[in-house]
Amino acid sequence: MSAAKRARTTPTTSCKWGFISTGGIANDFALALKATPHAERYAVASRTQAAADEFKATHGFSKAYDSYEKLVADPEIDVVYIATPHAFHRDNILMCLDAGKNVVCEKPMVVNAKQAEECIAKAKEKGLFLMEGMWTRFFPVTRAVRKLVKDGAIGKVVSMHASLGFKGESHFNARLFKPELAGGALFDVGIYPSMWIAAILGVPSKVTAHARMHEEGVDAMTFATYEFDDYPDCMAQMQCGFTGTLANEVIIIGETGRIRVHGPPQCPETYTLTQRQGDEPDPLLTRGKVTTVSEPLDPPHFGNAPGYNFVGSQGFAYEAAAVQEALAKGLTEHPEMPLSETLGMAKIFDEVRKQIGLTYPWD
Repeated sequence: MSAAKRARTTPTTSCKWGFISTGGIANDFALALKATPHAERYAVASRTQAAADEFKATHGFSKAYDSYEKLVADPEIDVVYIATPHAFHRDNILMCLDAGKNVVCEKPMVVNAKQAEECIAKAKEKGLFLMEGMWTRFFPVTRAVRKLVKDGAIGKVVSMHASLGFKGESHFNARLFKPELAGGALFDVGIYPSMWIAAILGVPSKVTAHARMHEEGVDAMTFATYEFDDYPDCMAQMQCGFTGTLANEVIIIGETGRIRVHGPPQCPETYTLTQRQGDEPDPLLTRGKVTTVSEPLDPPHFGNAPGYNFVGSQGFAYEAAAVQEALAKGLTEHPEMPLSETLGMAKIFDEVRKQIGLTYPWD
């Protein structure tokens, strides 16, 4: 998008969104856009006109296309949201960028570092906005926790633990177990605890990973320990899987306190801060000051809110608003979810895959 095109999208004017895909996650993002000021549900594309028309009618879009190519050719679109399976993200991103469109792509943005480098280079060449759709990064709880750590609320961070896992069934979501769709726990759920760790400690410099593999050839459970050049005395553990319900929380341990982000970690609404009081020894923080803060979603709802397919999807509105603000400023990436982190974590995931023996058809 040219500078003139970007200038049309301001904090007080509408931002015209185009959608590639009409699946479950696209449904949820579209619902969240209804609660996002100045977001216009403009165009949607699917592989069939019938699917696009149905999505258009359900969510109040203005236009519907039967191909992605037709959508990106529409000159009115300000930003394209890509919600296809992540095995197709690289091709979809490059198509959008070549057509002069800003892009928000569902996480994981890509499935290896080479793809990340291609997409980032293309965005820079075109001078366009590109962001991995890590919606978690824009939740009020995430922002508050990052500020607490930065401000020294728990002292120097010495360890961290983050997990996300559930009991997966192939009949419930077959995509999770298909190598040709980049299935497996690492990319589907492992990205959330990993990105939490990167949000607090930065991109790891070293990883040691172990996994248990599913009979279809993808990882059913992966544990990884991350180490950091900037935090040589700190380690962080990531756990993800489809074999059972994990703790599904984030714990950040500092020398003088700890922060627990209550689950589910991909859409956090509550955190608890425990801080040591005074100079007297309190090794287990049994006398620590405990503060719990909640930032309920709108509308508040336990489990899936009406109309949504996934827990906490109302929070997509935070991400959408952040993207619109960045576009209004003429930015080509968002400072809270920079492309350097997307590339860095893609390299880390390449190493994890190498260690656990997770391969895909295009490797």
